[in-house]
Amino acid sequence: MKNFKYLGVIILLLNSCVDLTENMITDTVADVQFSTPEGIDEALIGAYQPLRWFYGREPGMLMNLYGTDLFQEGQSYNSWWDSYGPGLNASTRLEPSGDVLVWEHFYRGINYANTVISRAESIIIDQNQRNLKIAEARFLRAHYYFVLVQHFGAIHLTLEETRGVELEAFRTPVDEIYEAIILDLAYASEHLPIQQVQYGRPTKYAAINHLAKVYLTIQNWEKAAALAIEVISEGPYQLLANYADIFDPFNQRHSEVIWSVQWGDNPEVNNPGNELQRFFSPRQWLLAGLIGDDTYHVGIARFWPTDYALTELFGNDYRTMELNIRNDSRYQATFKEVWEYNDAPNIPAGKSIGDTAAWFTNDPIMQELTDAQVAALPYRLIRIKDRNDVFSPAVQKHRYPYLRNNGRDYMYMRLGETYLIAAEALMMQGKLNEAASYFNAVRARAAFSGASIPLITPEQLNIDQILDERGRELAGELHRWTDLKRTGKLLERVRKHNPNAAPNIREYHQLRPIPQTQIDRTQNEFGQNPGY
Repeated sequence: MKNFKYLGVIILLLNSCVDLTENMITDTVADVQFSTPEGIDEALIGAYQPLRWFYGREPGMLMNLYGTDLFQEGQSYNSWWDSYGPGLNASTRLEPSGDVLVWEHFYRGINYANTVISRAESIIIDQNQRNLKIAEARFLRAHYYFVLVQHFGAIHLTLEETRGVELEAFRTPVDEIYEAIILDLAYASEHLPIQQVQYGRPTKYAAINHLAKVYLTIQNWEKAAALAIEVISEGPYQLLANYADIFDPFNQRHSEVIWSVQWGDNPEVNNPGNELQRFFSPRQWLLAGLIGDDTYHVGIARFWPTDYALTELFGNDYRTMELNIRNDSRYQATFKEVWEYNDAPNIPAGKSIGDTAAWFTNDPIMQELTDAQVAALPYRLIRIKDRNDVFSPAVQKHRYPYLRNNGRDYMYMRLGETYLIAAEALMMQGKLNEAASYFNAVRARAAFSGASIPLITPEQLNIDQILDERGRELAGELHRWTDLKRTGKLLERVRKHNPNAAPNIREYHQLRPIPQTQIDRTQNEFGQNPGY
């Protein structure tokens, strides 16, 4: 799955037809191409490419991390996603590039998937291969709709290939969209193999895992728990012993990955590149003696953690006997705090390559130093109160040691989350003992070597404990906004922990605005979400 091409098909509503080979320019020629086994394979590959526009670029980060309890705006031109201010409206785009967010790209992916599904039946290929291609396309279609329905609510549902200009679209009720998603994933789980020939294509257990997350979202706790447990007990996955190893850039294909979005090292087939690490990293290159290096690149500080994430969530005061950053390894694995000199021509006098240049810390003792004591240190100390839109602890889960904007895969599903899906679904059924066992499996794995990490008792389990553990386990992995919405905690937690968003967030912000471009190009009344 490394060799994506730029492929084109007729996109939902008024987008012109583009060909697969950049030479075909009419629907007639595309029609011929899509009627061959090779054309179906090309369309299927094309169905993956829109994933990159969401998971490796700013849209996925803005829509899943901004405006939550864990992350807020750093240095950005898209502040309304964090503040829920007036800029969050139907015409919102990614400025200054003017790029659309997710709507256009995901409907393009849906139409690729629909093309495969509708045309595969008429192509002369082995029936098992036909089922496999359809299952793969239905998995991708389900994923696109799952993301869209969580963010936008009732949306246009189309399960047929769009072959010409369509001027009407209709908002399908949310329940019907979830029914279609469930049917697609059920088919995928039946027909996908346990192991794919090509890494990155979804498998049987990826479909089952995805279905567990869908059932969790629609509050079918029994099915969500059963499916998550099936993945844990029967799937070919294992929790890694060391939490930090999950994000090792030199070992991205390990036993905890269930499904990941693929990139490679060849920029010619890698568009758009994965720039997650660059968006998370501080502007360390503005400090004397520091430059963007091969591992952390030229940071642009789009995101930084909230005070709540740095203190309460991870437990920065290790002087207590509770869960904290000295017994739980996840803070240290998630955030990079120390930056060493790496720019020899510009290192200050008396310093050497590898000496500490800056420490962006949540250490409680360092927070208590006076300004005079901080100024006397031999390095730049940035306390929590000193943070700004340039300098802050950086999420390092997405680091990649080569090209700035290419190469690193994005893990959408991993087994650590599956354990927490099982824990949440079991807890909601009142099965607290079972829930605690899955919850504690994740927490116990996070313990520092030789440290005693406090586990949870069944009686302590509640939805806030689940959300906190998901925050520690999955920080920076693009799940938070939908987690808060799913659990009914978005407004409560944002008002409590995100000072940028607290004054503005309202009930209607639990849905995103339908893009104005969609409304404008639809001849019938499509309808905007309330409040926008």
